[in-house]
Amino acid sequence: MAEKAYFTYHVEPQSLDFNSRLRSAQLIMSALNAAGADAHNKGFDYVDMEQDDNTWVMSRMAIEVAFRPKQYSDYKIETWISNYNRLLSTRNFRIYDEQGVEFAKMTSQWAMLNVKTRTAVDLTCTADVHEQYMVADEPPCAAPCRLRGVATEQFEEHKVRYSDIDFNRHFNTVRYLELIFDRIPIEQIAAERPYRLDVHFLHESRLGETLRVACVEEETGLQFEISTEEYPCVRAQLRWL
Repeated sequence: MAEKAYFTYHVEPQSLDFNSRLRSAQLIMSALNAAGADAHNKGFDYVDMEQDDNTWVMSRMAIEVAFRPKQYSDYKIETWISNYNRLLSTRNFRIYDEQGVEFAKMTSQWAMLNVKTRTAVDLTCTADVHEQYMVADEPPCAAPCRLRGVATEQFEEHKVRYSDIDFNRHFNTVRYLELIFDRIPIEQIAAERPYRLDVHFLHESRLGETLRVACVEEETGLQFEISTEEYPCVRAQLRWL
């Protein structure tokens, strides 16, 4: 039976926000790094997929955070794959502080993209790998919820530049998250409340495009949409718990 993988990270000063806590986008980035390292160790990361012109891209994610670790502390990420179908592979995370207290949990859904056609790949081609490495443990939090568009004419613009682009030659996942957290009212971040963030990645954005970043506060929480003039790229919802 497959086992979960564990990775330890250290909170460096450059990853802190004004509360002297690990920035949320940095926390999520370390989870994505753990996912990449685990996939690499098991022989199905993006490097292994390159021979078939395929790569992994995140489709949806949901994370619940009780608190964020302080400077110079360590935290441990536990990650595993729990399920897959023709379109999506589900990878999960539990995150613990130095005392072993769980302070965050996350579930994510990944698609495989053909880098030449920019279309989704049927994941039955990875059946052998998935069956070998799936762990019989359920996701630690509810699956990412469906998100609707944001109805507003108020937005900030962001021009996609070199530092925004990742190895897949599209806008980096963590950069999207940074754009989202930048729109949260600063007094809400200062309050240090537990939260849940749902994110749905809808469409690629590329070098030279201009993104519109919109945020609306509703009873259910903060609703976000990042789009070009033609199509939505990312939708997200943040709820304080």
